[in-house]
Amino acid sequence: MAEEVRFFLRTALYSAVIAVIYWFASFERDGVPTDYDWAGTTLLAFTVLACGAVAGVALLFVRGTRPDLAPRSGSLPARVGETINRLVGLEHGSAERDQHPLAGGPELMPTSSPWPVVTALAATLIVLGLIYGPWLTVPGAVLVVIGVWGWLSHG
Repeated sequence: MAEEVRFFLRTALYSAVIAVIYWFASFERDGVPTDYDWAGTTLLAFTVLACGAVAGVALLFVRGTRPDLAPRSGSLPARVGETINRLVGLEHGSAERDQHPLAGGPELMPTSSPWPVVTALAATLIVLGLIYGPWLTVPGAVLVVIGVWGWLSHG
């Protein structure tokens, strides 16, 4: 399994444990049953969901992330232990077995372009136009069209 997927699985597991600890540690002893900190616990729960979703999507759609995920031989406790080791990343495979299914090629860095900066400036003008008036929104909208066209056509 790819180390990138293991990272998100470990983050989800860690956040789940911390969310449970945080839930009980945030209790106020007033006797009111709703005295837990809902905001922090909810944010930690969404961290668990987001990291789990990223790992799940990678496991579903990137075939190279899940070769030999579940062992097929041995007793049930041994298979469960091996699967957990594989998911969490405690086993270290040999170098020839080590694959990098999410690794990119050498062409990851795009050429320099002014269009992302132009588009960001246009978005800033539009947001400021919502506050100060259409005299900023209209030039921002025109600049968005120019920036997006330049970005998509010239890369």
